[in-house]
Amino acid sequence: MSDKKNFSYDKAVARIEEIVSLLENDDKSIDELSDLVKEASKLVKDCKSKLRMTEEDILKAFGEEDH
Repeated sequence: MSDKKNFSYDKAVARIEEIVSLLENDDKSIDELSDLVKEASKLVKDCKSKLRMTEEDILKAFGEEDH
């Protein structure tokens, strides 16, 4: 994620859903499929990172940081 502060988890999930819908359409070229899969993969990675950071923030807020 290049801009973590402005990352929107909800927007990323919506885009992933859009990509899945596009992938279900059979009229994409190999290049288009490749680009869509790469984009979805990056979005999934960014979402996982956001979830981990959120979990850490919650644990810190409740004084349960695991170090």
